[in-house]
Amino acid sequence: MSEKEYKPTEELEGKEGYVRDFLTNHLIRLTPEEQTRQIMLMRLVQEYEYPKEWIKTEFEIQKGSKRIGPADIVVFRDGKSKDQENIWIIVETKRKERSDGIEQLKTYLSPCKGAKFGIWFNGQDIAYLEVLDHPPYFREVLKIPKCGETTIHLPEKKDLKPAPELRSIFETCHNYIYANEGLLKEKVFNEVLKLIFIKMVDEKRISAKCEFGITSEEEEEIKEGKPSAFTERIIKLFEEVKSRYSDVFDQNERINLKPITLAFVVSQLQEYSLIETKTDVKGTAFQTFVYAHQRGERGEFFTPHPIVELAVEMLDPKDDEKFIDPACGSAGFLIRGMNYVKEKFIKERPDKKSKANEFLKEYAHAHIAGIDINPDLAKVAKMHMILYDDGHTGIFCANSLLPLDELEDISTKSGVPRSLRPYPNWFDVLMTNPPFGSKGKVTDKRILKQFELGYKWRQDKNTGRWIKTDELQNGQVPDILFIERCLQLLKDGGRMAIVLPDGNLNNSSLGYVREFIQQKARILAVVSMPVGTFMHAGVNPKTSVLFLQKLNEKELNKLKKENYPIFMVVVEKIGYDLNSKTPKIMFKKDEQGEILKNEHGEPIIDTDIPEIISAFKKFKRKYSLNF
Repeated sequence: MSEKEYKPTEELEGKEGYVRDFLTNHLIRLTPEEQTRQIMLMRLVQEYEYPKEWIKTEFEIQKGSKRIGPADIVVFRDGKSKDQENIWIIVETKRKERSDGIEQLKTYLSPCKGAKFGIWFNGQDIAYLEVLDHPPYFREVLKIPKCGETTIHLPEKKDLKPAPELRSIFETCHNYIYANEGLLKEKVFNEVLKLIFIKMVDEKRISAKCEFGITSEEEEEIKEGKPSAFTERIIKLFEEVKSRYSDVFDQNERINLKPITLAFVVSQLQEYSLIETKTDVKGTAFQTFVYAHQRGERGEFFTPHPIVELAVEMLDPKDDEKFIDPACGSAGFLIRGMNYVKEKFIKERPDKKSKANEFLKEYAHAHIAGIDINPDLAKVAKMHMILYDDGHTGIFCANSLLPLDELEDISTKSGVPRSLRPYPNWFDVLMTNPPFGSKGKVTDKRILKQFELGYKWRQDKNTGRWIKTDELQNGQVPDILFIERCLQLLKDGGRMAIVLPDGNLNNSSLGYVREFIQQKARILAVVSMPVGTFMHAGVNPKTSVLFLQKLNEKELNKLKKENYPIFMVVVEKIGYDLNSKTPKIMFKKDEQGEILKNEHGEPIIDTDIPEIISAFKKFKRKYSLNF
């Protein structure tokens, strides 16, 4: 399974079925419509800078003597009065998949003579209306001005704000492109990636004013089909992106969007600082976005976040250790491992907390490597690393099962630093979720012959031991070959975690695989995952995570004589609903059904994983495991 970390959709905190209202802080019933409204309330305050006191929900609109229904959200012109004459913006929110409500919004706006703007939002799509004093009375615009402003201008970098949430914004951008450009989903995905890169590069430039943005005047020019400085600016920025990230983008790549579509996407992102946005907000949004577009067709599925957490915590990577994932997908293992080392740095060096991002960048550049066979995913992995402050130069696109000298050659041509190239016996830590064999076997003899597990084995009837023959297999599943490749990449004493189908560990016909593992490594742990762990990917393989430490023959023989212990455990609760293709996080509850919270007031996820990590750390101390 190609590693693409997937974090299940988060449930808003509070009592089960309730949410804490962004305006009042009171618990209110959580419906799909309410969830959309809460996102928009947050954006009105944090993106558009309207004070909470100027906003009201469920405001009854009067048309003559008749009440025509409550508006979901109204924003007043100022804080002086909260009557209909003082309404400035009306917002109509719908649950996802609902596309009606624009006409209803216009009906609410018509009797409100001071209202200037309307917003329609369903959590995925968004529309902005400007109210006119002449026919046709409404026109669609790209966005609304911020509080106290009547027009949209290019933002100053000092005024950019961290995004409180990005998931719905990425989704909105994707849906707008998909609806207006007629592109395939993969093409839409690539266009959004380009614009995220452009946004990041613009924020890193030295100039005080943003180039990534569109003004009201430029919007008018584009709508009228006139040449605009806006498109020139964005194209010029993309040339800089291609120059700066030549290992990510081909020099012939272009932005393949109409000016009005490009303007919409830019307008949705221009007020935010992606650099200053919290890493978990960026990570969750990016992973959800990637998951929606890159669900595997070749046995590649997202690694659930709890498995990633388990592997990183149990292997405990250090800041002087080289770390690789040879089936890195969107870099979930690499990102979590990188942040784990950063968290340790902050904990152990509180005096250097302000230097943590600088440390992380240096660490990632020198210690983190990834390979993926899918060029789109390799690009996604690089983008993901850049969102977390870089370290992307160790990632490249290749088939990890190629002969190592060919892999080294590809990595050199891809610009991978010498210290991160895939040499044998080189890496300290490895975590991976390789492609499983359900979609076919590797039959290329050039690949098979470099692996002991590429040959047929026979079982000695007297001793029961498996012995390798000189005859190549007709084909071998990739997950089995990955076990050997991972051990080849590790140095003596290096340790690894690999997600495998249970058949590799249980089937009698695969006894030779287990024999091979025992000849090359100490088995540290086997953690069995529950059925349904990969249900979100539309498949349901029964899997385990195998933890190994590569040791030389002398050390292994000594351990075998001592009949060394192995940490074995079955995960029963992974932290999310195992029966759903859109997994919902499950929280611990008390006898009354109330969600339990930790000392920070955060809901406690209902999972065995923290206890398993803690038990392994005790096991590690008890048996003096040397890492």
